[in-house]
Amino acid sequence: MNSSVTKISIESALTQPTLHEPLPVFGFEEILTELEAIVAEAEIRLAEEEAA
Repeated sequence: MNSSVTKISIESALTQPTLHEPLPVFGFEEILTELEAIVAEAEIRLAEEEAA
């Protein structure tokens, strides 16, 4: 790889402002709700596989 191209890419990446959205904050209830949904989907999938 051409080192001048790499240098320009790295420099432009470091100097360009980035717009980052704040990460969502998950509390205990949100995490618990997500886990319950995952378990419910897994149980349905397992039941379907056993029925087949």
